[in-house]
Amino acid sequence: MKSGRTLLVHPEDASGPIRCALEEAGYLVTVVERATTAVARISSSEFDCVVIGSELPDDDGVALLEAIREVDPAIPTVVYTTEDADDDAFDRGVDRFVTRNGASSLDRLVEEVTAVTSRTAGPPQDVSDHEPEPDEIVRAIEDAPIGISLSDASLPDDPLVYVNDAWEEITGYERDHALGRNPRLVQGPGTDPETAESIGTAIGNEVPITVEVRNYRRDGTPFWNELTVAPVRDDDGEVTHYVGFQDDVTDRKTAEIVAEERATKLAEERRSLRRLLEYVHGLLNELSDVLVSEHDRHVIVQRVCDEIAAVADYPACWFGSTTPTADVLELEATTGLPETVDSTLEVATLPEPIEEALESDEVAACRVGECAGDALDPAAVGASRFAVVPIDYGPKRYGLLGVYGDRGEALDCREQQLFASIGGMIGSRLNAIETQRLLTADRVTEVEVAIRDERFPLSVVAGELEEPVEYRGLTLAPDGESCELFCTTTGDTSCVDLTGVAFVDDVRTITDAEAGTTFALTVESTTPFRDLAEYGASIAELVAHPGRAVLELELPPSSEVRAILDVLEARYEQVTLRSRTERETRGRTTLDRSAMLEERLTDRQRAALEAAQLNGYFEWPRPTDGAEIAETMGITRQTFHQHLRAAERKLVETYVGAGSNGGGS
Repeated sequence: MKSGRTLLVHPEDASGPIRCALEEAGYLVTVVERATTAVARISSSEFDCVVIGSELPDDDGVALLEAIREVDPAIPTVVYTTEDADDDAFDRGVDRFVTRNGASSLDRLVEEVTAVTSRTAGPPQDVSDHEPEPDEIVRAIEDAPIGISLSDASLPDDPLVYVNDAWEEITGYERDHALGRNPRLVQGPGTDPETAESIGTAIGNEVPITVEVRNYRRDGTPFWNELTVAPVRDDDGEVTHYVGFQDDVTDRKTAEIVAEERATKLAEERRSLRRLLEYVHGLLNELSDVLVSEHDRHVIVQRVCDEIAAVADYPACWFGSTTPTADVLELEATTGLPETVDSTLEVATLPEPIEEALESDEVAACRVGECAGDALDPAAVGASRFAVVPIDYGPKRYGLLGVYGDRGEALDCREQQLFASIGGMIGSRLNAIETQRLLTADRVTEVEVAIRDERFPLSVVAGELEEPVEYRGLTLAPDGESCELFCTTTGDTSCVDLTGVAFVDDVRTITDAEAGTTFALTVESTTPFRDLAEYGASIAELVAHPGRAVLELELPPSSEVRAILDVLEARYEQVTLRSRTERETRGRTTLDRSAMLEERLTDRQRAALEAAQLNGYFEWPRPTDGAEIAETMGITRQTFHQHLRAAERKLVETYVGAGSNGGGS
């Protein structure tokens, strides 16, 4: 008979013949189904060999080898599979590879297991004169680190007639209380009935069995017991007793359960990530195409809803905007909603995520049954989850996007992050359309606002110069946080050190004539100029005096003047609306055209134009050619010329005009 502990990693429902073959050869076999459980067992117990079967649930049997080698590099491994031997398996540390292709396969498996478990053993020593005395055997059993018990098969119900000290310590039952009772006294409400039945069947069939069973100490504390029960026979082969070996494996079993739960969670995470990546690839491509190709707000928001609702698991979508008081939601586009839903709805009657998104400027979501409302309820479209995405650009809100999911994990945290990014894309595009509409509108709303606050940036500058300062425009720095303000004044700026002003980093003079000086201030903040631009306001004229300033703003006719005043009132003490009128658009200024050009040029086109200018490409004779410039940009000569020609065309169309709509890339 062989001896040794073998860990069999194989689906439980098909492991019986393998286990029987190994046990008949004398091996003590432990069966686990999953790779994670196998690694946990190897980490906490000693095995002489690991047999890995094929087709493990959710696991790659060969990949398991890498994890085994990290835990125990020396443990022998045998792969038992229907596949042929594979070089990759041997590279990963397989000792033997047995192909399962007939009745003799199990015999070959036993032979290979025997070979790998005995290959390191030397010749046995002669111990014939060192047999232990009976009292030594008794002492070894009494002091054994595992629980040992004997039950008498000749008495009714097989009562316990012996337990050692470790058994008492493991179970919490004193010897006097346990003797005379059946070993099942350690079973309890959490004991698996099938496991208990399998123990009884093995005893009835007079065969050994090893199981892991949930037992209970005398004080009711549960523990995991690795139990082996085997018959003890007399000289005539009759069963006289049953010996039980108990080992408390609670720590290891807990680690296995945690490992399995973690593996299940990781598998779910992988599925979720795979599905999300599929959505990202398809949905973002479709939405990007919509945002690039369409130029009308209403067409964009309807197509966005259509594209989202066309994706599996998103049965419905809507886009809406709120009134200035944020108490009414007006639906501008819907897909998949019941026809009975009104286009104008009171926010107070709607699911809570709508109000949460309005207040927090972040994606808000809920499950069906948790966010009921008179309308837009997820139950109304057969959805399980509902998310609301704010559509913002800077401080300006363009609306809300409502998305419904009909899958258990739909619109989870990852998908909410995806839709937050989509919301940013939509907001940026709607802002660009609004800005372009202002620059090209036939009519505009003209607003004159007076500010009395010595903290207004150009009023501070005017106070230093002791002269009025007129605003001419600004350019943003690449970081988007600082900018250059272009101003004029009738005074002389050379005698005043404006870099002493707290928010001014640098000053440069552009022109200095009798009529006045034009200069540029590099300032650390774009407030309030960029804030106004993000609300669609263009500064047509701004004159600042010490302690006060007057702004003339141009807005699209549909813009909310109240929102513009709120921006200014949040920063300055006394803000007064002097006038509000609608009029025909005046002729485009150089700054207007510059803003239009900035809007039309792509980053690559702007980079190509700037590189050409800095390298003297427009001089004659040219000191450098396109290939050299392209090399400095890390692109091909053909690509450089493509971007440069597109930029030149847009430059000419913006400042000279064209007979087309100014299309092009």
